[in-house]
Amino acid sequence: MPSITRKAQSSRAQRRDDIRTKLLAAVEQMLAEGESFTELSVERLVAQAGVARSTFYVYFEDKGELLRAWLEDITSSLDDSAKDWWGLDAAADRDDLRKALSSIVLTYRPHTNLMAAAFDAAAYDAAVREAAMALMTHNAAGLRKHIKTGQRDGFVDPNLPAAEVAQWLTWMAERGLHQLVRGADDATVETLIEAYTAIVWNTLYAPVKA
Repeated sequence: MPSITRKAQSSRAQRRDDIRTKLLAAVEQMLAEGESFTELSVERLVAQAGVARSTFYVYFEDKGELLRAWLEDITSSLDDSAKDWWGLDAAADRDDLRKALSSIVLTYRPHTNLMAAAFDAAAYDAAVREAAMALMTHNAAGLRKHIKTGQRDGFVDPNLPAAEVAQWLTWMAERGLHQLVRGADDATVETLIEAYTAIVWNTLYAPVKA
């Protein structure tokens, strides 16, 4: 009996993942076409996704829950990319930093419209706001730890206030990804990555590597 129960739970989870994928693809398409997530109705969303309205409500309470589920996924993906940056040590050079930051930008880039929708929804949906702030807090904490490790090991400027610099860099990156990377062509994104690298390198590492 337990094996049957586990199989049913696994099947339900897979079904939920499949439905979520369809719904999010539909949201991204409509956002790319100029739709506003705030004004997007569940009826239009499920019609675009080819999902029954009743099926939507089996798995999600509302649009906000759909976004919260996606934020959990993208947090994990961004965390995997950010670890390449946070794992840099004294032997790392500017090219290593660029590769690490490029991974973060390219992970974020396909989802700029959804991330923008999440931050827009955070203005009126407390649960989405909590999830979005958790993402930013997590990113800032990871960067703060990296800065403090670098200061201890002598490859990050020891005069920097680690927590405050981490917060600034995290929020600057979020706004830059939202305002600059969103809708940019490949060549522009490469230039933006180079600029992002320069900002981080000159802020954290250059003073002690000069």
